[in-house]
Amino acid sequence: MITELSEREYKELADAAEGQTLDAILCYSVPDIYPAEFSFADRREIFFWVLTRLLKEGRIKLAKHGKFLEGSVDEQVERFRQAFPKTEEEMEDGIWFFDESCPGGAVWVLEDGSLEWT
Repeated sequence: MITELSEREYKELADAAEGQTLDAILCYSVPDIYPAEFSFADRREIFFWVLTRLLKEGRIKLAKHGKFLEGSVDEQVERFRQAFPKTEEEMEDGIWFFDESCPGGAVWVLEDGSLEWT
């Protein structure tokens, strides 16, 4: 199972996803070279790895209904793990990220410190 990206792949993903909703991070969570058996479970694990890193680096915050999520980075990511769909079909082409069952959305922290709510 592939659970993370190379440094270059991560930087490209983070830059490409900046300002976008969390479904963009999931869509981009595919390494440049991947085995034929690369699955939704692999992509999900890469998504969690990227989400954790973006949170720890302070590039994003997570919020729901205009309020930032509470708890440590690990606790916030665990909320996503618990609620996250197990199959690609359950994602409904990314609509899950906009459903009430999704724990939160991305708020990007821009270089100048301003926040971009998605």
